[in-house]
Amino acid sequence: MHPRTHFSYAAFYSSKFILLGIQLPFFSGWLALKGVSASEIGLITGGALVMRLLLGPFVAYWADQQDDMLRGLKFLAFVFAASALALNLPVNNLAIAAASIGVMWSFGVLVPLVDTAVLRADRAGLANFGQARAIGSFAFLATTILGGEALTRLGLNAAAPIMAAAACAAFAVGLSLPSERRQSGPGSALNWRDVRALFSSKVFLLALAAAALVQGAHAVYYAFSILHWSSIGYSPRIVGMLWATGVIAEILLLTRMRAAARLLGPAKLIALGAGGAALRWSLIALEPPLPLLFLIQTMHALTFAATYIGTIEFIARAAPARLINTAMTLNSTAGVGAVTGLATIAGGYVFQSAGAGAAYFLMAGMGAIAFVLTLLLSRMWKGGRLVE
Repeated sequence: MHPRTHFSYAAFYSSKFILLGIQLPFFSGWLALKGVSASEIGLITGGALVMRLLLGPFVAYWADQQDDMLRGLKFLAFVFAASALALNLPVNNLAIAAASIGVMWSFGVLVPLVDTAVLRADRAGLANFGQARAIGSFAFLATTILGGEALTRLGLNAAAPIMAAAACAAFAVGLSLPSERRQSGPGSALNWRDVRALFSSKVFLLALAAAALVQGAHAVYYAFSILHWSSIGYSPRIVGMLWATGVIAEILLLTRMRAAARLLGPAKLIALGAGGAALRWSLIALEPPLPLLFLIQTMHALTFAATYIGTIEFIARAAPARLINTAMTLNSTAGVGAVTGLATIAGGYVFQSAGAGAAYFLMAGMGAIAFVLTLLLSRMWKGGRLVE
């Protein structure tokens, strides 16, 4: 492992997730302070998702065509930093909305590009993917705890400067990474037929659907767990501890990513995540006592981390190197992003009309369907490349 490369990517992950640790819990409050209404906040969030779905795969395809394999990452890091800085300018709400969409869109598109770059460094012996990603998760965990304390003391107006500082740090780290020249030779050129061949593959679509269903099944937990647990008497401190338990379990598995991938392989890892989702959300739907709920929260290592590792390993093994960015971005945007968005909408209606239990059972059903898809995946895919 090359220490400088490894810690550069760990720093990049950390900077991104520090911003996310402020954005997820506190950014809507900052927008409200600026006079942005709740409906407008919804439009901003939806606009970022629509941009990810429409533009993300094309940006990734462009990145896959570049001689410097890090050019796309550096370009998106610039957009990320510029958008976060623009939040701090004394402008009108329309400009704030544009900058907000820019931050959320560029963050979403950066995720698969960074994952691809770190996975490539891992394969070359320059970095440890799981450890670098786990450091990012730890930064997110620390930010959600310390960020709340900081904003309590400084006020929500400090959210935008903190986000800008984190995004600029990510850009600076990205800019410092040395260029990676694409290897030339037979089969290295990218063309649209390769993309069509990969994305029309039943095996690829099965894996994409299974991963999207498992990650999308977190929708009710992400969007409504605070409402559910508050309604049954848990304080914000307890809710924060429950979230922290899940993230810690995630970090522990991510640090063992290489061993898990070697031992189980991609399809079994995704199957573990799918089975874990069916069980985890069913148990939470039954409103277990608090000590058992803490134990159930450790299953985040399966529902998120095992699925995440399995999906990345599948793409790395099944997709040709020249299509990794495109495949990862399609999984992140058209797959996980779209399914999570739809599951959040459906879960919200069920949560409102039938209660938290019914909404969580809906998520458990998504996990069960994903488990069936992983069984089919195991039968159809023998571990080879889908496009040569």
